[in-house]
Amino acid sequence: MTQKDMDGGFKPFLPAADLPRDSQRSVAHGFLRILLCHTDEGIFAVLDLCPHALQPLAGAEVSAGMIRCPKHGALFALATGEPRNGVTQQRLRTFPVRVRDGQVEVDTSAPG
Repeated sequence: MTQKDMDGGFKPFLPAADLPRDSQRSVAHGFLRILLCHTDEGIFAVLDLCPHALQPLAGAEVSAGMIRCPKHGALFALATGEPRNGVTQQRLRTFPVRVRDGQVEVDTSAPG
């Protein structure tokens, strides 16, 4: 088994020290922008694009494990991407995330 097989599709995105608690950071990865959010519940990685309004989510309000789109107020669970307030039925794409050797790593190959 190779190291890649053991790691899956995880790639380093930024040093964990660059994402303190209660912060967020949008990171380009190929054609995607991934929004990393560090909350009391942990670090979450979501597509930095609201599936309803097709607007960036960077800078959006994050509270109680939820993110609210600043454009039309769509609310999504950070852990699952599930819509929570009826503005849309579309799910926000989420990505597996982990911290390893001081780096925040995201698996963008996982189906979303």
